[in-house]
Amino acid sequence: MEEGKNSGTQLAEKLSDPATINALSSLIDRLTELQSTGVMDSFFQAVQAIGFMKDGMTDTMVNKNAAMAENLMEIASEAASPEILASLKELKEIHRTGKLTDLFELTDNISFMLNSTTTKMVERNAAIMEVLYSIANEAADPSLLEAVRELKGLQKSGNLKNLAGASYMASFMTDAVTDSMVNRLASFAAAFVEEVSAPHLTDIIRSTIRCVSNTVDEAKADPPKPGIKALLSTMRDPDVQMGLQFMARLARNMRHCLMSAYDKS
Repeated sequence: MEEGKNSGTQLAEKLSDPATINALSSLIDRLTELQSTGVMDSFFQAVQAIGFMKDGMTDTMVNKNAAMAENLMEIASEAASPEILASLKELKEIHRTGKLTDLFELTDNISFMLNSTTTKMVERNAAIMEVLYSIANEAADPSLLEAVRELKGLQKSGNLKNLAGASYMASFMTDAVTDSMVNRLASFAAAFVEEVSAPHLTDIIRSTIRCVSNTVDEAKADPPKPGIKALLSTMRDPDVQMGLQFMARLARNMRHCLMSAYDKS
């Protein structure tokens, strides 16, 4: 009982000590300040969270966290190597220049193309590449290079345009020629050949050619003299008179034949 009194007396003496009173007052003021600023509530919440994590930390979770920590240690040790640091510096430099963004966009485009490429599209692209390869082989031919040079020369001289115009005209004429027109031209050509190949007409043509040839030779050997006197002398020649009469008859018969043909049409 006396010991309890002594302890109470000692506690009363300590509490009545001015230094103790100042310390308690400062502590109360500090706690009041912490409570007013919300730090005390945050502290209590953190203590509760730590208690919750401590209570929920089972053996399985501890082992899992240990494994994760081991993996993180390995990653940290690998990241601390000089090669990784140099790679990180290069990657940082690429990111600073903006090329990393371009690289990501390029990979996205490649990924999109790979994902959208179907079997049918691949076969079509392969066929196109085969055709392009054939064209490249043809383009490597020296004769093709010479042809391209000649084509360039035609274009420079303006003849290529004329050639294109002629081809358009030929195409138009080819399209315009119908079967009936072809048959009509063929019949006309056949009739003309038949008429020309007649024996009497062939003899007339030969005689005309021989007559013209003889006349040219005589004109070269004895050139005719100009003047009225020479013309009258020529007109006295019986052969000339008969020739003029023959030409007059030919003109008369020509008129009758032409008028008859015109009336039949």
